[in-house]
Amino acid sequence: MLAAYVDKRLNGEMIKLTKKKKIILAATVIAAALLSVFLLTRGEDIVTEITQPDKKYFSQITGAEVSKDESEQPILGVMIENSEEARPQSGLDSAGVVFETVTEGGITRYLALYQEKMPEVVGPVRSARPAFVNWLTGFDASLAHVGGSAEALELIDQYQAKSMNQYFNDAQYYRRNDREAPHDVYAKTKDLRDLQKELKHKKATFAEIPRSNDSPSATPTASLISLEFSHPIFGVQFKYDATTNSYARSLAGAPHLDEITNQPITVKNLVVVKMTGDINALGSGEAFLYKDGIVETVRWQQSDFDSRIKLLDSSGTEVAMNRGDTWFSVLPGNGTVTNQ
Repeated sequence: MLAAYVDKRLNGEMIKLTKKKKIILAATVIAAALLSVFLLTRGEDIVTEITQPDKKYFSQITGAEVSKDESEQPILGVMIENSEEARPQSGLDSAGVVFETVTEGGITRYLALYQEKMPEVVGPVRSARPAFVNWLTGFDASLAHVGGSAEALELIDQYQAKSMNQYFNDAQYYRRNDREAPHDVYAKTKDLRDLQKELKHKKATFAEIPRSNDSPSATPTASLISLEFSHPIFGVQFKYDATTNSYARSLAGAPHLDEITNQPITVKNLVVVKMTGDINALGSGEAFLYKDGIVETVRWQQSDFDSRIKLLDSSGTEVAMNRGDTWFSVLPGNGTVTNQ
């Protein structure tokens, strides 16, 4: 603070400053100080640090938050068998998406898709079928398979799908001594990842599934879902667990265990697709989406091999799925679904 009096000693007398003069003097001192700072720092760069929030990355097939490297991995698809001789399978519980439907003789088979979560081993690996090829290409995924039906192989060529056929890549597959052929073909996912790099299979490009966060119902209305595909040995149940907001899978009346973990397979989202006749991945029809302990009737749609299967509400808007894994059970015309 300035003193009330400033000794300026004009003709030997003390000069008393008025209030206005004090303000002028104070302003002059401040201006001089600022000018000094400007002259001293002139020519120097003044750096202002702005902290940017860390960028987040998400899986293309589960919507879960992952590392940057995981988000850029190409999607790996594997044809996995489900005959009695093939059980228990290896690696199904690590899949981000699984498609399940019938093939010849009412036997069901799986197409498992992987990105961020990779089991050490997958199998038994079996042959491709047309519907699986169409679902696969909608996700722009690679396909590990052991041959296929004539129609499926024709579609793979026609679509220029990312095939990793065991017939032409035998070194990336092996046969187990404790399983009988043709239920004995397995693969290490590291070898399949290396094959993807060798074949230059890049990160998938497709319209990803819209996502929502878990919102479990306080009063679940669909706690036990039962599916019949053909024979009871392929019958499936999904039981809702409110504590984890997920569905535990049973197969042929017993928990469906993964051979690697010896744990029941669980999923966040269950989609039951109804076909009116033969299994055909292209087209549209009725479907049921189970998540958060409730069921929503929707319409499934896949217009062509280059577009992903979608679930639409009554207004035609695509329905969001919870972040996490999804299981598509595609029923034939005579298949049934009940829930309680």
